[in-house]
Amino acid sequence: MQKNSTTTIVVVMIVVIAAIGAGIFFTMNNSKDNGVIGTDVDFVGRPIVPVDNLDNGIAAPGQDSFRWMTYFGLAEECVFVDTNDRTNFMGKSFMYVGQTQAQVDFNNLNDFTHANCNLTPQDVAHLLAIKPSLVVVPEGFMQSCRNEVDALIEGGLNVVFFGYIYAFLEPETFKITERLDQNINLLSKVLNMKDRGDEIKKFINDTVSDIRSISSTVTEANKKSGYIGALAYNGAHGSDSSTTFFIPFELAGVRNIMANEVVKVTESGVVTFSATAIKENMDANTILFLDATGMASCGDNTSKGIIELFKGHENYVSFPYIWTGINYENVLIAAYQIMHDAYGLLTDAELEQKINAVYDGFLGSHISNRQVTASTVAPPGPNTSIYADTDTLYMARNNTHVYGVLPEWVKA
Repeated sequence: MQKNSTTTIVVVMIVVIAAIGAGIFFTMNNSKDNGVIGTDVDFVGRPIVPVDNLDNGIAAPGQDSFRWMTYFGLAEECVFVDTNDRTNFMGKSFMYVGQTQAQVDFNNLNDFTHANCNLTPQDVAHLLAIKPSLVVVPEGFMQSCRNEVDALIEGGLNVVFFGYIYAFLEPETFKITERLDQNINLLSKVLNMKDRGDEIKKFINDTVSDIRSISSTVTEANKKSGYIGALAYNGAHGSDSSTTFFIPFELAGVRNIMANEVVKVTESGVVTFSATAIKENMDANTILFLDATGMASCGDNTSKGIIELFKGHENYVSFPYIWTGINYENVLIAAYQIMHDAYGLLTDAELEQKINAVYDGFLGSHISNRQVTASTVAPPGPNTSIYADTDTLYMARNNTHVYGVLPEWVKA
């Protein structure tokens, strides 16, 4: 059977490569005027077609696709996943739980993309041959992989485009943004899993309420200021990489010293600041936080100069924020961790309980299910928490914990 599958893929690939090369696939309707996003249409205006079943599995190429399928408890239904979600566990908590069919039984039917956060003609041929029940792709594929996704649609596959969402909570009210609400509604509908979608939204709201109830004890008189550096976005960056709206600070009651800086808006909100701008905004007690992922890129002179500004200040590791896409669960964990570090509002035991609860709510478990070697680290033993396993991988790859004070090497 595998031999026949291989032959089919080769034949289809020849046809697809020729068609894509000729640019003949341009059938997509990009209008969002056909209905409400998340209720009637997806994020590029295509009608939502709920699946009858998932007998042929789910294809989840691109940024955040596998993340969302894991949130919906469907990791094991995924027969095709982005290669970036194969062994790159940096900050991506969802990978510590979800096991794709490609990981469990890698063969001609179960595979990974041939390019990072992208689709190739080979991928298209593969998908047309195995005919998954659903193809879940980010809205950005409308521009970056237009011909490829058109080919999938022309081939009769059910393709749904979900949204990129970074700032998923509204400033001041901290309610779920309209785009996140639409995104969850969209996936709930196409998967016929409204109850799970409602659970996710309720869990986020309840967790935000819990964080804010704890941080409400912070008054204007004792509020501390902070700078978050080394935010990673599509790779690690130095200590000049930051944002004007850092959700963990906002939730934890820490004043972001860069909040009032005028910046060019980016998709992720991550921008770079000069040492001069940072120095002008900091005060004598500003706390330095560095993202655990980006910290590895803080060895350049610019980064060292910024870190030197905070000599003698409190300093802490911030839990991984973004790696390609935003880690929604990590954002909430980071807020709890900051309340523990900056204000002592949680004991170590309470922090552990809060962190595990966040993983349980998003992923269905706080126990690591990592079954592959990553960053030279073998799979963990039984009953190892995701938090502990994440910390082990960061120590192996970045020589830093994901919590506590900054390591001495980054301050040297």
